[in-house]
Amino acid sequence: MIVVENNSVNPSYNHALEEYFFNNYDDDIFIIWRNRPTVLLGRNQNIYKEVNLDYCIENGIDVVRRPSGGGTIYCDLDIIQYSFITKEREGDSFRYFTKPIINTLAKFGIDGEFTGRNDLVIEGKKFSGNAQYHNKGKVLHHGSILFGGNVEVMKHALRPNPLKFVGKNVSSISSRVGCLKELLDMSVTEFMDEISKTVMEDFEITKFIKIDRDIDREIRKIVDNKYGCDDWNYGKNPKANIKYSVKHDFGIVEYAIGIEEGIIKEMKMYGDFFGMEDVKSLTDKLQGIKFSEKHLRDALKDEDISCYITGLSIETLIKDLFYKDLIDKELVANE
Repeated sequence: MIVVENNSVNPSYNHALEEYFFNNYDDDIFIIWRNRPTVLLGRNQNIYKEVNLDYCIENGIDVVRRPSGGGTIYCDLDIIQYSFITKEREGDSFRYFTKPIINTLAKFGIDGEFTGRNDLVIEGKKFSGNAQYHNKGKVLHHGSILFGGNVEVMKHALRPNPLKFVGKNVSSISSRVGCLKELLDMSVTEFMDEISKTVMEDFEITKFIKIDRDIDREIRKIVDNKYGCDDWNYGKNPKANIKYSVKHDFGIVEYAIGIEEGIIKEMKMYGDFFGMEDVKSLTDKLQGIKFSEKHLRDALKDEDISCYITGLSIETLIKDLFYKDLIDKELVANE
């Protein structure tokens, strides 16, 4: 494994850096960095539902979409970001990649715990969320660690789906999260150094890479073509006459479906779910199909749709789309 030294606080650059090393290096990679005030969207999320864009624009907060699934997060210079890039792993890779964070805290007598799909908590308070991107036999795992962070700005910048709190004994962001600075007598950069030391010990790392001029030039090309572009970060909001969200154990799925004369003309699936393949490949298969249970079953009979949304089955999808007694659909006029 190699440590990539990254001092950038530009979120578009940082995710472009991840992509550069994901696509160009066979070695396993570890990166740790910070972002200036930023909202990071999960790959499959609806920016207009999850982000208070007016607030972000007025306050100079970047809004960038990352390549992985999962939820929308806020980050600033008191919140740590880290990445592992490796070949695909057997078993629970979320636990594997978060273990060094738990090991670092243990050095200071703090018991961190992995819970749910992708969270780290201390005494029930979440201090870290994690997400993954999979492609070509490799995995990019990145996590966010709340060492500190401006919780008031976080509350204003994010618009979490109320379904997130269903079944939880909390009703807001601030009641769910905890900051490590309340438990540690050190600065955020000192704790970043401690994480790096633990990762180097756990993985026996001795090799480092600095961003030279040639690598920087290639990273900036990715910024210009992707992470710095509105097409990538904002996406397209479909003209839909059916919109609703459903909460599952594997995440929230938001459906936006445009139907004309009984035919699916446009379909989007947003949410904080994870998946091995781009969910757009699934929705593309359903465009042009008659919006009926039989026709959708026929269209999907040979598909393993769990590769697009981990945990989703054809039966669950059909229930979401057609069993009106199980969900609360909101029918809206074409926009």
